[in-house]
Amino acid sequence: MKGQKLLKVTSILMIIGGVIAVIAGVLAILGISALAALSGSTEGFGLLYVSSGLVTVASIIQFIAGIKGIGACSDPQKAASCIKWGIVIAVLAIISIIIGIVGGGKFSITSLVLNLLLPGLYIYGAMQMKNAIGV
Repeated sequence: MKGQKLLKVTSILMIIGGVIAVIAGVLAILGISALAALSGSTEGFGLLYVSSGLVTVASIIQFIAGIKGIGACSDPQKAASCIKWGIVIAVLAIISIIIGIVGGGKFSITSLVLNLLLPGLYIYGAMQMKNAIGV
């Protein structure tokens, strides 16, 4: 079926990336907590906690979307929900970039494109599957 391979590959990449990013997010939160404890003050750590929390939540959502995508490969009726999951992941990627800019980072079009590439391909594969069953 058209789009099935693309959805499957992007789903597997999302699962792998989601697991790695959840581990990194939890380690970041623990590291920030240790840094705050060593400094004796939590002042100025708010944005770090928010961005680390966002990474962890976005990673869990990415992992769930990957599992849903694998499920949609065997049941094309679920492809429409994958489109919604992909949009949520793309929005979270944009929010993450905005938080990085607010935190003092520079905007990079390359970073924007790379952060939206996987969700974009995931959505494209899901749309192809949805259109294939609708025809």
